[in-house]
Amino acid sequence: MPGERSLLEVLRKWLAQGDLPFRDFVELALYHPDFGYYTRPESPVGKAADFVTSPSLSPVFGFVLGRLIREYMSRGGDVASTIVDIGRGDGSLINNLRAEVPEARIVGVERGEAIPEAGLAISNELFDAQPFARLVQRGGELRELTVVERDAGLDWGERAAGQEYVDYFAARDVRLDDGQFADISLDWATLYEAICRAVPRGLIVTFDYGFLQDALFRSRMRRWGTAAAYAGQRVSRDLLANPGRQDLTAHVNFTDLIETGERNGFSTLFFDRQAKFLLALGAAEHELFTPVTDLAVGSIELMERRDEARRLVLPDGIGEDIRVLVQGRGVPLDGWTFQRRLW
Repeated sequence: MPGERSLLEVLRKWLAQGDLPFRDFVELALYHPDFGYYTRPESPVGKAADFVTSPSLSPVFGFVLGRLIREYMSRGGDVASTIVDIGRGDGSLINNLRAEVPEARIVGVERGEAIPEAGLAISNELFDAQPFARLVQRGGELRELTVVERDAGLDWGERAAGQEYVDYFAARDVRLDDGQFADISLDWATLYEAICRAVPRGLIVTFDYGFLQDALFRSRMRRWGTAAAYAGQRVSRDLLANPGRQDLTAHVNFTDLIETGERNGFSTLFFDRQAKFLLALGAAEHELFTPVTDLAVGSIELMERRDEARRLVLPDGIGEDIRVLVQGRGVPLDGWTFQRRLW
């Protein structure tokens, strides 16, 4: 549509034809080629930007994954295998990995690009960046939330949910309570299926916000769903505000990923909190975790870096909130360092 000067103008042209499914709103808000949140020139990732990710928070994340890559190269049986960072974003992860393991062949692909054949496929916060639908149970009917224009602004509407969403919950035997909201993406399983096809033999390692199905759709804990918006290091539930200028995200149903992998011949080797995964692989051996006995010049910066490293593994930090799924095919099923029991 030529001539638009903002995403709001794009949306108004769509809305002139009727209400817009929220899933399509998210697609436009995040990935519109000219005005999308992730297609704008400035990166949203970083301490001075909208949010931080584990790779951008501390070099400890790359240090630990470097250890995983070397272990895979020694145990996977094919040292020439390609390591693929899927959804490379601002490049923090792939740059850290290349510095940690310069001998490995490490490539990165963006969302929507073909995934090359890999021996080790890594993604960090890839799935929670997929467009998602917002559903609500109204009595005996599943309803899909839409976006409408009302009083010159964006507002919520509803319509009967498409059959694909009814089938999603029916296939998983999930029953929402009356008035309960849920946020789901049919792209989760589709994308994971593509990753499985790209890894004929090796490991798939997924870092993301999410839960197993029973916990994700538990009304007592998540009656209002998990959808959130991020801007300026702050979280909001105003999902329709400032389209294209805030991140929109929802927690992942890890059961979708696990079952997709197992249908494709993968075995689940690990699923738990990021803190356990990083500590098992030796995060605490990084120099930022060593005791400080002498406060030298520049120690304030050092202490800040140490605090950031600890956020990766402390119970009240990112290490508690993010889950890690590791699935393997054609590789040893046990004996991996990340499977060590720490407590």
